[in-house]
Amino acid sequence: MLDCLQDARRTFERLAAGKRSKSSPATVARLFETDVLIALREKELGLDSRGAMERAQALAPRVPATFEAGRVIALADHALPDGNAYPLKATAVRKYIALAVDCSYPDRYKERSDTTNPLERRREVPINAPPLVAYRAANCANADTLGLKRVLAAVPQFDEAAYALGNVVVWFAGETGGDDARKYYASAYGRFPRAAGITFMSGWLNLNAGDCREAIRYFDETVAMQPEHDRAILQTAICQSTLHEDSAAIATATRFIALDTPDIAQGYYWRAIGRLRRRELDLARSDVELAKARSRAAEVLTAAGIIEFEQADFTIAETDLRGARAAPKGDENCNAGFYLGSVLTKREAWAEAAASYDSAMVCYDDKANVIAAKIEQVRQSTRGSAEFRAKRIASLEADLADRRKRNQTSAFNSASMNARLGNLARAAELLQVAAQSPDLADQVERLREQLVQVPRHQ
Repeated sequence: MLDCLQDARRTFERLAAGKRSKSSPATVARLFETDVLIALREKELGLDSRGAMERAQALAPRVPATFEAGRVIALADHALPDGNAYPLKATAVRKYIALAVDCSYPDRYKERSDTTNPLERRREVPINAPPLVAYRAANCANADTLGLKRVLAAVPQFDEAAYALGNVVVWFAGETGGDDARKYYASAYGRFPRAAGITFMSGWLNLNAGDCREAIRYFDETVAMQPEHDRAILQTAICQSTLHEDSAAIATATRFIALDTPDIAQGYYWRAIGRLRRRELDLARSDVELAKARSRAAEVLTAAGIIEFEQADFTIAETDLRGARAAPKGDENCNAGFYLGSVLTKREAWAEAAASYDSAMVCYDDKANVIAAKIEQVRQSTRGSAEFRAKRIASLEADLADRRKRNQTSAFNSASMNARLGNLARAAELLQVAAQSPDLADQVERLREQLVQVPRHQ
């Protein structure tokens, strides 16, 4: 649709420059309106709209007064750009102002007796409305998917609508592989390769579909256009960490930290994770302390507890791990439970350590059961391509093996604690779970021998 507007502009420009231009104010008005529409479309795609706005401003004195050119330009200037295309801080103030205006004048869209949502009222356009108007109405607040599809069916080359539809279906990519979103984004990307919102969301699609390398490629394109695009930089760091490219993840997290965004704690957290895996414990501890100073999120406290445990700072580690377990859904934080058991073992608090390992064992088992059910669901599903389902199952099976191994390790550690406490029957029960791990075979056998040698008390 942007192409159509640009074609129309060239036509009106020729007419306005003709011999009768001075006697054709309507033609100048049409050229002015077209420039404003082009500027709005470019803003909504995160493209540079300054040229179109400057042309509209130059034409404004020649436009009939009834068109209120100055007011139109002011309104167009206040329209927000595509939020996916820019760093969050670039639009934060303008979003706040827009919300403040809406909240200050709640009745300006409706009569007091009308309870209709103002945003829904804006969508009430005639069925035969021009595609541009229909698109604008459908792509407002919660997108009207059917409305966007109707626009795209009427005008297949309306790539802006394809982008808007991609932004709706992308959220299901983790379950479907995102082929539908990929199709929409490919269409939009082909027409607007310099639209940072499209490249960012293409990266987001691939991240959710499990292809971090392709995601990083699109995030890199985004950052090349918007060097301070905080979300693209952060997601790159997360993807690099997922791929265990720790040196790259540390460098990217450092770049994110330098932006000093409200989410800076995430940068310190992911840099700490990379440094922990590289066994750079002092640097990891420094980062996680900076993260803790800004966020008490469970993931931050868990990482802190693990790093502190590795540094034998057991008192602080226990405090942070208990904090992680006390957070919302803390009973589902299996790693915090496991490491809390490790800390309590070092402190020779055998009973509490046994309880914590028991909790972690159950937690990992619950996670494993959820993953196993998901694998069966994917096997029976027809959503997504066969290739995607095969990759999804392989990834889930790797996760399942990891959770089961952690479950069995937790069971062995709990068995060891119960043996120390003289709870020999419980220790033997737990060893049955631990014995399912080939990696623990020798340790299980040695503990079983020790249990046999312990005298039974009457």
